[in-house]
Amino acid sequence: MNLKQHLRENIIKNILIVVFALFFYPFLKSSLDEISLDQTGNFLLVISMFLVTVCFANFEFTYEKSQLNHRLGKWLATGSTAIFMFLIALLLETIILIIKLIYPSFFGLFFGFSILLYGGIVIYDFWDLIRTEHR
Repeated sequence: MNLKQHLRENIIKNILIVVFALFFYPFLKSSLDEISLDQTGNFLLVISMFLVTVCFANFEFTYEKSQLNHRLGKWLATGSTAIFMFLIALLLETIILIIKLIYPSFFGLFFGFSILLYGGIVIYDFWDLIRTEHR
């Protein structure tokens, strides 16, 4: 396994995820502007359930069980983690936008929590990739 190459590809993947998630921000914001305040609680519940599900899928996946030395195995691993992490980013964006709508005074706090959570997920992704070198 060429760890340097995999790490380089992982950096590119994670940068692209953040760029695409930021691209979707205005679309998410305009969609959420149509939700009435009395519906936001139920909507947050549904978004939270999606977030828990995709986080579980992301943490259940491991590069150790992937065949990173084969092109198909590498693309499947990269593709699945990219989808999971992109969904996590979009769902966190959605939650932050709803919190900004309902509780504007807590926006900064929850924005910080979301950055830390997503940063931890990115670090986990790199850690999981690096530990495959030692198996």
